[in-house]
Amino acid sequence: MSVSMQARLPTSRWSLGAVLASAFVVALGYGIVLPVLPMMVERLAGSTDPAFNARQIGLLTAAYVAAPVVAAFLWGKWSDLIGRRPVLVIGLIGFAVTLAASALAPSLLVLYIGRILNGGFAAAMGPTALAFIADTEREDDRRTRVFGWMSMASIAGFLVGPMLGGLVAELKLDLGVAAIPPQTIPFLLASGLAVAAALGVWSVLPGRMLPGPRVETSKPGSSMFVSGEIRLLALAAVTAAGLGAFEVGLTLRNVELAMGPAALGLMFATCSVVMFAVQGLVFSPLVKPAATRLLVAPAFLVMAIGLAVMPTLAGLTEMLLAVSVVSASAGVISPLLAYWVSRISARSQGMELGIQSAAVSLGLSVGSAAAGLLFGSQRLEGAAFLVAAAAMGLAAIASLNLPLPLAPARHEARPAPADQTDAAV
Repeated sequence: MSVSMQARLPTSRWSLGAVLASAFVVALGYGIVLPVLPMMVERLAGSTDPAFNARQIGLLTAAYVAAPVVAAFLWGKWSDLIGRRPVLVIGLIGFAVTLAASALAPSLLVLYIGRILNGGFAAAMGPTALAFIADTEREDDRRTRVFGWMSMASIAGFLVGPMLGGLVAELKLDLGVAAIPPQTIPFLLASGLAVAAALGVWSVLPGRMLPGPRVETSKPGSSMFVSGEIRLLALAAVTAAGLGAFEVGLTLRNVELAMGPAALGLMFATCSVVMFAVQGLVFSPLVKPAATRLLVAPAFLVMAIGLAVMPTLAGLTEMLLAVSVVSASAGVISPLLAYWVSRISARSQGMELGIQSAAVSLGLSVGSAAAGLLFGSQRLEGAAFLVAAAAMGLAAIASLNLPLPLAPARHEARPAPADQTDAAV
């Protein structure tokens, strides 16, 4: 099957910058509300019960990441049909509007609805941006590095988000009619940045460039997945579940130990800095793309160890060390799985990366909700980290022989997108 398309050119610096900035803003929009979410829940629910609030925080986080389970696939498929730029712009504008609506939510129910819609629009970013990169980057080494840059942009957004959220939440704005609740300011700030990102994407990304022709994934009657693909998707979901449990568990553990917002911001900042540094090394010219498949199993094992020790730690320095171990491992695993899924699949990039984003969102949703529910039970507070550690240990075992099905991908690469010419059938 083929479709009408235009010859594609390598990504321009401006286009790549706009895509990276958009990934940064969406990640920032997620992270900026984390420090104020407990205050939002307490204000809207009128409850000071720690167990109740813990469950609500976990479920609100799960609501945000659950929406992409369906939405990511649809966004990716839609971007294959109408192009990457319009989908990115619609996603960013919708993200901005739903952030603003969440900031002004009059009840906990409306906040839940806002977070679901917010996550649904945010889901447009991941698969569409990565598909744009896969469409336009012709060389494997370059494509690998740009995939890494996308992940690093998201990490940078998550690094800045919690710190900025905690900072601006201390501001008191008075517009002459009524003072704006400080918990709403991070939402509104991220909303404005998303609008700016949408304008940037619309201005610099090529508007008429369409994806390349789809390749038949298999013979009639055979599986729709290539060898190793299902395992990669499952591992991506498990990794995301561990991260979801880790993020919610870290937030609630901070409340449990009464460390305060500053300590929580420092832990999230440490997490992001370590991820950023690790990915800068893994996706540098020093590491060949073909060798990265050997890193997955060891990274899962290290992540399991870091999660397992978290319930036993009470000091800030000890927790920062454990956070560094977990984040370093996750920083290796997540972008590598995204790269290899894109590398071995024969589907159109938007659809394939949409499927992966859906798997990741499912994992995040399950992990976040489970952590909130476990922390909501006084007898099972530490179980959130231990269950996540057990899942990472199983994933390490499952990925031991992963290099074998991935090895042929080096010799069975798809034609470089830039080498394709106009065609219509």
